[in-house]
Amino acid sequence: MVDIKNNVNEIHDNNHESKIRTNSSDTVPSTPSSSSDYMTGEADDSSESKVVIPFSLKSVENTLSLSKDTSEEYLKDMIDECKLMVLESAECSDERKWLVRRLIELRLRVQELRETSKENLLETPVILGHHLVPQKYYITTSGPAYCDHCSGAIWTMLQSWYMCSDCKFCCHWKCLNNIRRVCVHVIASETGGYTYTKDICPEQGLSSQGYRCAECKVRIIFKSAWVESRLCDYSGLYYCQRCHWNTAMVIPARVIRNWDMEPRLVSRAAAQLLTLLEERSVLLLEELNPKLFTLVPDLSVVKKMRQEMQMMKRYLVLCPEANNQGLPWKIGIRIHMIENSGNYSIRDLIDLNNGMLLEEIRTAYDTMHTHITEQCELCKARGHLCELCGNDEIIYPWDASSIICHQCLAVHHRACWSKRNHCCPRCTRLQKRRSLHDQQTLDTDDCITENGLDTSETPSDTT
Repeated sequence: MVDIKNNVNEIHDNNHESKIRTNSSDTVPSTPSSSSDYMTGEADDSSESKVVIPFSLKSVENTLSLSKDTSEEYLKDMIDECKLMVLESAECSDERKWLVRRLIELRLRVQELRETSKENLLETPVILGHHLVPQKYYITTSGPAYCDHCSGAIWTMLQSWYMCSDCKFCCHWKCLNNIRRVCVHVIASETGGYTYTKDICPEQGLSSQGYRCAECKVRIIFKSAWVESRLCDYSGLYYCQRCHWNTAMVIPARVIRNWDMEPRLVSRAAAQLLTLLEERSVLLLEELNPKLFTLVPDLSVVKKMRQEMQMMKRYLVLCPEANNQGLPWKIGIRIHMIENSGNYSIRDLIDLNNGMLLEEIRTAYDTMHTHITEQCELCKARGHLCELCGNDEIIYPWDASSIICHQCLAVHHRACWSKRNHCCPRCTRLQKRRSLHDQQTLDTDDCITENGLDTSETPSDTT
């Protein structure tokens, strides 16, 4: 303990003497950090930013000096030379302190040149379909970022890294030239978005892959835990732990066939593809598995409400007041829900299973129905009256007590329609009018023929 205290006191006395010698004498000038002067544009006059150059290093100061025109290759040579000088200097000496500080400045200068080089200032690099955008000093809010190539952590405030603007593929700057995964946005675009595998885990075995990873082609060794095989439940292929992070995702094939919403482990490529297509309405569910509408009652309810909302949309698109209120497009419902009644996305089916989708559709349905039947006089005036019974009650095509004639689109009471044996008076009236018009046209042609006039001749031809 006594020796340690003596050493501490000795260091304190030496530092105190050096400060006095610096303040009282002008023979030993202090040199500020050249890199900091270059970056800030002005020197810092505080005593903490200035370090006294040891007399023994005055000869190498110019060798390790920084300037604006210093190239990256020359800086690397200076870094190697500075490393050797650090190892040769005495431990805890002033020379080593100065050299370590200058080594840090040289490395920061190299990093700055890399980030501001002309190559990095060019357009966004495109590699295997990835549009990789530089993410300098980008702070992630969803947690730490990891490189999709090497699986290493990305220090977002210290390292240069890139992210694909299409599929959110992330990688280090040093991993750019080693990317092997094709952008899932390109894969989805090549097939028009219909890229879901309809088979449940189509596994073929490791032998069909040559006992290698399906993506990076690294050899899978069973004896070592560092290169283990991981099965992707979506594609049925085996991957190494770098390409398969045990990400749990809902498998579309299991949802369509078994209404199974339990997440399964998939590879990184499959996870990015499923994430990209999660909200796309690419599933024609009634064609893929019509039995689901019998087994899942909520699906039948959603289908019926979507069909009725499409009828309401015909009223709202012609109403100026609905246009001012943003109806029907801005009522908090997914657009494809009112554009058609057959397309679904995986997110729709997941939310339907949780009860969120049905509540969302009912809220939008009530908003549209209230506007047409109660609030807007113009939409209410576009309602129908039953010609079969002559009642003054306004009826609409989506009412449960109404039925639509498929030929003339007239709306009648369902009970009245059954009493008249499905005979539409409007269709009868239109048929009589059409027959009368055809008869008048025929009589006119016969009269012209009797007078000896050729109907094929025109006034210009006779002249």
